[in-house]
Amino acid sequence: MENQNKKIAFLILAHTDPEYLFNLINVLVTHSDIYIHLDLKSNLKSFTSYIHNKNVFFIKKRVRVSWAGISMVDAQMNLFEECLKQKDKYSHAILLSGSDYPIKKIDFISNFFLSKEHTNFIKFIDMRQSPDHYMKQITNKWFKEPLFISNIKIFILLDKCIRFFLNKIKFSNKWPSNIIPFFGSQWVALTMNCCQYVFDFHIKNKYFRRINEFTFSPDEHYIHTIVGNSIYSESSIGLEKFEGRGTFRLANYHLIDKSLNKWFNINDYHLIEESNKLFIRKIRTSDGIELINKINNNLLF
Repeated sequence: MENQNKKIAFLILAHTDPEYLFNLINVLVTHSDIYIHLDLKSNLKSFTSYIHNKNVFFIKKRVRVSWAGISMVDAQMNLFEECLKQKDKYSHAILLSGSDYPIKKIDFISNFFLSKEHTNFIKFIDMRQSPDHYMKQITNKWFKEPLFISNIKIFILLDKCIRFFLNKIKFSNKWPSNIIPFFGSQWVALTMNCCQYVFDFHIKNKYFRRINEFTFSPDEHYIHTIVGNSIYSESSIGLEKFEGRGTFRLANYHLIDKSLNKWFNINDYHLIEESNKLFIRKIRTSDGIELINKINNNLLF
């Protein structure tokens, strides 16, 4: 299939704010297929009651996602697996969160990726250049996933307390010397061949998930390490010079605040006008709907 006949696939990790996700999908859906992993803790019906587009797919293989835990990687891989079933249709698989929003016309975004058919939009640093990254992210053992699942508040609190103290102890996590660890933003856009390689590596090399199971925020180094140690590093934006901590430095196509925690609102519109990025992260319905409307009116439609 010629690349001009292909489209892009958006892979969205969502867990809250169905009204916002509805607005996001309505903008993206014209030129793409959309695959959504909804956190297993979230009510699926509250989202599907909003969204009925034929090229939007809520994947069935869902996991309970924990912040900075390996479950985030599992959710990503489930999205890859579903998208790869129709990989010949797509140029790139583009990871987004359910709180992202485009700040360029969707035609522009689509044509941008289609014109870069061999490029993987993934930046990374060699974690060995940053002892802070190396020690914190992968050589200390972190307990970010629940030790047991319960809906009873006292057991939820007990689980959090146990993991809090386990994290304070700082058990060591052995990282293999033959694998260079790379770090970057989890929001990447991969060609379908690269996406297939990453997924196959994940499936065939179970040890790799095991050594990442107790690392900190493996979504920020799991895919990057697979790609960085492969032939696909040559067709990626690739290795960046380490210039200090801050995932915002390694954003591939997002406008992100340095804090990583800021929710953008109408007062930040000037930043969007000045940006050459394709998406902004983070916006939500509660305090961002005015900004969304202004983006729609002035930039997208």
